[in-house]
Amino acid sequence: MGTDSEAKAKSELAENNSILTRKIIFYAFLATLIADTYASKAEVLNHLTLWSLILHMLYFELHLPSKSTTTLIRLYHGPSICGSFALFNMYLWTLIANPSMEFDLAPEGRATWLIYARGFWTHLGPILCHAFDIQQNGAVLREAYASAGWNTSKLYQFWMCLGGYFAMGLTWEQVNGDASGTYNVTMVSPEMYVLISKAIGVVSCIVAFVVVVKPKLLD
Repeated sequence: MGTDSEAKAKSELAENNSILTRKIIFYAFLATLIADTYASKAEVLNHLTLWSLILHMLYFELHLPSKSTTTLIRLYHGPSICGSFALFNMYLWTLIANPSMEFDLAPEGRATWLIYARGFWTHLGPILCHAFDIQQNGAVLREAYASAGWNTSKLYQFWMCLGGYFAMGLTWEQVNGDASGTYNVTMVSPEMYVLISKAIGVVSCIVAFVVVVKPKLLD
């Protein structure tokens, strides 16, 4: 009897810690979005990074223990985690194409340390948050994907791996209108920059799905 009570208490404690951690991540992303929007006079809303941040917020805002969020988990989690790897690698490519990109886009007077910290947090931070999330909530995520055979659906696996994030990315591209101009890329032609970015994004999403998502949550 005591063992059952202890196990239940540990389970509840782990669930509460998970909920708290996800709330902290959500509000950290929200604070970043608000601060960036204010400091740049909303110019950062033209950046794919901020669109991706909003996607991550939608996922980390979910209350995973609630059965009512199962559909939203399936909708947001795959594009968010695979997209975080895609964005990070496209970010590295953009820094190669324009090494001073972060300083070009930073508001006047922003401290150098803050420019580097923001770049680290908005691009590598989501990957680290997802890694921690899988460690804490892997069982909940596996259950959400296993129900109704979603973990074996090829169509849904395509959505998780590529479809969801690239639907958002292509929408951003149409709204933005000039991806290379947004990031002041001059080392290569605008067409070449966009083509290489998309290739990197596709490969990154596939690798993230095959190496991280599928073995940990679907198999």
